[in-house]
Amino acid sequence: MKKIIQLAVGCSISAIMMYLAFKDLDVERLKESFSAMKLWPVIPFIALFGLHFYARSLRWRLLLPSLEGNRIPIRKLFDSIMLGNLASFILPLRLGEFIRPLLLSRWSEYSFASSFISVVIERFFDLSGVLIAFAIVVPLLPELPSWATVGAYSLGIVALCLLLFLIFGCLFPKFIRAAVALVVAPLPKVLGRFINNFASDLLTGAAVIKTPSRLLGIIGLTGAVWLTTFLQFYVLLFIFPLEQQSALLGVTLGVFVALAVALPSAPGFVGVFQMGCVAAMTLFAYPTAAAQVYSIVVHLITFILIIAIGFWLLSVHDLNLFELKRAAERD
Repeated sequence: MKKIIQLAVGCSISAIMMYLAFKDLDVERLKESFSAMKLWPVIPFIALFGLHFYARSLRWRLLLPSLEGNRIPIRKLFDSIMLGNLASFILPLRLGEFIRPLLLSRWSEYSFASSFISVVIERFFDLSGVLIAFAIVVPLLPELPSWATVGAYSLGIVALCLLLFLIFGCLFPKFIRAAVALVVAPLPKVLGRFINNFASDLLTGAAVIKTPSRLLGIIGLTGAVWLTTFLQFYVLLFIFPLEQQSALLGVTLGVFVALAVALPSAPGFVGVFQMGCVAAMTLFAYPTAAAQVYSIVVHLITFILIIAIGFWLLSVHDLNLFELKRAAERD
């Protein structure tokens, strides 16, 4: 029942977002925008797409505990990520986040628990990265309401605090545990226990980052992950040669879409992805029809690449997606 409710909530949010993104649909202008499209930007987009997931694979290796005398190949990490993406795009409840560590635990000496904790820590670095980027671009955005500016700065501070927590947790775990225990002592027992457990799990996962060089590598690769994300959105702006192609718009698109797809949604992030694109482009007075077409094209190209690579990897590794789904649900 819980899964059905979660799926219903996600599909409802996707439907609402799709309505908001396309409520002002002008079919004729939509057709004109499609006919004016140039396809050459797809080529650099595919190259950046590959670099993006290569950077994610490199970063994941740094987030995993070191194996004595045995360094996990990047190919196994890359394949796990891409098959996890495939699952997230076509299965409900974002099971890809569980299938990814499941596969790594099958293909390496890592346990499911250590693999999964590394994914959780990775998500915290990603969250910090996108929120800090949001806080940086907000002052540059045109005609943004004051409440949105305050919200962006607040989220940026939260992200910075989270990043500092992870960094100091890596370097001084005992001190951070003692500090958390001191802070939660006056709180109600249930809340205090939750915060303590949450912080403990986070610090356990962060413990693999033992050296400053590894930490700097993770931070640098997080920057590379988001740089390639922003560039993907930027290069596809050139499908409409007569419209704006500013780098700031590319960054804003990446931030808005990242925040939008964090919401519960239908499989494949349908609706929330489109709303993120249209909302970002509206701030720049981008023509509505062109923004709608852009949201469709970027999502469709991403979907095709994820599905094509994912099903190819299923055949290469002789895997069954639904068997993986059942195993991930058990874990």
